[in-house]
Amino acid sequence: MQPFTQKYAIIQLLEDVAEGTEYLASNWPLHVTIVDVFAIDWDVLTMIEELTKLLGHHQGASSVATEDMLFGPEKQTRVILLEKTDSLVKLHYDVTQLLEQGGLKLNNPEFAKQGFLPHSTVQQHARLNKGDNVAFSALSIIDMFPDEDPYKRRVLKTITISGG
Repeated sequence: MQPFTQKYAIIQLLEDVAEGTEYLASNWPLHVTIVDVFAIDWDVLTMIEELTKLLGHHQGASSVATEDMLFGPEKQTRVILLEKTDSLVKLHYDVTQLLEQGGLKLNNPEFAKQGFLPHSTVQQHARLNKGDNVAFSALSIIDMFPDEDPYKRRVLKTITISGG
């Protein structure tokens, strides 16, 4: 088994979750992933500063939930796909390209850029339904290994997309 190392994810939260909130890896809040699990050479403050600069001049994005699907090697994860709108694809590409400047190392690069498949995992307590509109107005940086605990997650920072 490989040792756990510091990783992050960039998501749009679909429910109110304050910065600093911790939750179990098995109990995520409802969200859409913009950049899946990654390591980066930048320290956290640099990553926050660079994302804040980018999102301060970025347009928001929107999409709509389309159809249920099963993900994972054994089709064990229920998700609902989101329409791959131009604005959502641009947001994903721009954030990914920015993080590449900091030495981005994706766990699953096949799901980035052309392989980006926007979706929201069906959670125990909440889900998107077909036809639900989703607005991307603030992205959150998630610590995937807070306090060296691989079973927890922490909302490090939520950055508003200003659309300037």
